[in-house]
Amino acid sequence: MRGDKDKDIRIGSVIEAMYKRYRLDAKVNELKIKKDWEDIFGRLIANHTNQIELKGKTLYVTVTNGPLRNELFLQRDLMIAKLNEYYEQVIIEKVFIQS
Repeated sequence: MRGDKDKDIRIGSVIEAMYKRYRLDAKVNELKIKKDWEDIFGRLIANHTNQIELKGKTLYVTVTNGPLRNELFLQRDLMIAKLNEYYEQVIIEKVFIQS
C-alpha cells in the first residue's frame, strides 16, 4: 500500500512540475478561480461578474455593476487575501477591477 501512496505523490509532483515548465500553472489557477468564484465571494458578486482572467499573478475581474465595481476596488487587498487563503498558496498578488 505504501508504494501506491508514494507513486501518487511522485505523479502529482511530476504534473505540477510540467505545469510550471510549460507555464500552464496560471491557466490552471484561472480555471480553479472561475469554478470556485461563487463559493469564495458569494452569489451576488458572481452574478455581476462577467469575466475573470489571470495573467501571471494578476487577476482581472470585469463586473456589470458600477457601485459593486467601486466596492470591490476598495476591497482588493481583502480579495487577494481571501483567494490566497482559499487555495492555501499565493496565486494572486494584484487585482484589477473593470466594468
